[in-house]
Amino acid sequence: MRVTTQTARDSLQTNTVAPWVRRGGPAVATIALVTYVTAYAHWPTLRMQVDAMVYRFAAERLLAGLDLYSTGLTGKPGELLFIYPPFAAICALPLALLDSSVVHLLWLLGVVATLTYAVVRMLKSTGMQVGEGLFSLVALLVGVIAWLEPIRLTAELGQINLVLLALVVADLSPCASRGWASSLRGECPQGIKKSKWTGIGVGLAAGIKLTPALFIVYLLVTRRIRAALLATATFAATVGIGFAVAPADSATFWLHGRFDDVNRISHDPLANTSVRGLLLRLNWQPTLAAIAAIAVAAIAVLVAAFAYRHGQGVLAVAVVGMASAAASPFSWSHHWVWFAPLVVHLGHRAYVLRGRVAATVMWLLCALVGGWFVFVAGDSPQAGILSLRPGGEWNEILPGAYVLVFLAVLFGTAVWLWSLPDCGHLTRLSTHDLDDIERAHAERDSRVALAQQD
Repeated sequence: MRVTTQTARDSLQTNTVAPWVRRGGPAVATIALVTYVTAYAHWPTLRMQVDAMVYRFAAERLLAGLDLYSTGLTGKPGELLFIYPPFAAICALPLALLDSSVVHLLWLLGVVATLTYAVVRMLKSTGMQVGEGLFSLVALLVGVIAWLEPIRLTAELGQINLVLLALVVADLSPCASRGWASSLRGECPQGIKKSKWTGIGVGLAAGIKLTPALFIVYLLVTRRIRAALLATATFAATVGIGFAVAPADSATFWLHGRFDDVNRISHDPLANTSVRGLLLRLNWQPTLAAIAAIAVAAIAVLVAAFAYRHGQGVLAVAVVGMASAAASPFSWSHHWVWFAPLVVHLGHRAYVLRGRVAATVMWLLCALVGGWFVFVAGDSPQAGILSLRPGGEWNEILPGAYVLVFLAVLFGTAVWLWSLPDCGHLTRLSTHDLDDIERAHAERDSRVALAQQD
């Protein structure tokens, strides 16, 4: 008797969205857009995108032959500093050629385009295709994700986070025609070939901002050695380009400790949303806090590998991305854009595979990390659970709420994966199960063809 794995059973679904999503998805996206426009019109400071201006400032200094790290956007040595590798300043050079108002507009449009691209890419990696309600589900998920607080704050500040997410998603998503199962088997039907260049996107993301380097470890653990080596080589190339273009700044960043100087980021202990930040606020010793952060990252990579071996690649990307924010010595709240792949994973399971538990978890997650306004007085509103200050010990704990959410996700993911059939056979998918998947797609294509003839 043949036992069908979770991956095969998922592929037996019609792969079309729930009926209400076809109309509800565009409605949610429209509401999200109108709400954004209303908020930006009411609070003009939301359009300042100060971090994008820091990138532009660094590019201008690079063009002028000035150093990158001695002074900040305001002209002061300890305020709004450029804290990225020199390669990031090189990538920002086009911003220096544009007027600041043009940068503001293009950056906002880029946020929308990048988020939409990432959601489409992740959904296609699950096997969804155009004509199966893809547009409606993309509209629903983009509308919901746009109002997660890390995404909302990324747009407000003009942060680079979504670009990094898109680089990783583009790099690690398998061929879109059949999803993760075909990728694991090494086959890409319909003439689509598996990329030989997987790893470049991860390497570029790590070269711009160090934390995505955790994906290199993930690639190694999932035995994608070529991709891991290519990612490492790409990252090394970004460092080399930095030394070639800005040797003094590169020496300052890489050889004189600028890359791990948390004091250049912020002196506010409540601003650090990482594991280390939470534990230091709870009076842990720095060494123990660092060990705990490394342990969380290690466990998360193993859970992500577990997910990958079960064909849950989008979930794996989400887990590693969230782990990179959790394990970093310092993480701003907007670094947690990696909640977005988790929402996509849950949204697909909820409204394509019809999972009620997934739907409940998705909306609960969105409520917990949503960008709901807490304080609206003043020039700029404060939003999200991290802005709450109820007093006492909770003032130290709530800024680490994303870590607590992540730990709950990690535990729930591990339990769910372990409950799936054939959880002991993680190193491969059976040929019979992959045949089930291909047969299911063939049957679905036949049904679609017959419906079109009728």
